[in-house]
Amino acid sequence: MSLKVFLNSPLSHIAAQTLNRKIKKILEEEGFICIMPQDILPPGRNTDSIEVLRQNFELVKKCDIMLSILDAPGEGVIFELGVAYALGKPIFAFRSDRQSYLGKVVEGMWLSLPESRKAKSLDELKSKLRHFHEVGGISLNE
Repeated sequence: MSLKVFLNSPLSHIAAQTLNRKIKKILEEEGFICIMPQDILPPGRNTDSIEVLRQNFELVKKCDIMLSILDAPGEGVIFELGVAYALGKPIFAFRSDRQSYLGKVVEGMWLSLPESRKAKSLDELKSKLRHFHEVGGISLNE
């Protein structure tokens, strides 16, 4: 059975959306099912905020793993990350922009993650996801 990964990521600009597509491809190549909210309920002016909240909350609850993109995360990314953390979901984090300040709470979450679940490049992310998938366990203390 393939693990479902919620891709928790910014959507505010084309570069972020392009990165999301690259990461989705990596996840699928490594045997994961990628839940990308922007595919389910595309962002836009006519998108209902309450529906986005409901859908994303349900998707986080149903996922096996959260993969959070911490390059300039917005409020939505931080909220979803907090939900996953509160639910005890295993969290992977990708952060290629180390200059971006995350705030004390999110920075603390980044620093507290095991090295095996932090990546600073797409190649590193792919390698760590592959290892995680191969060992087949969801350990919070890995």
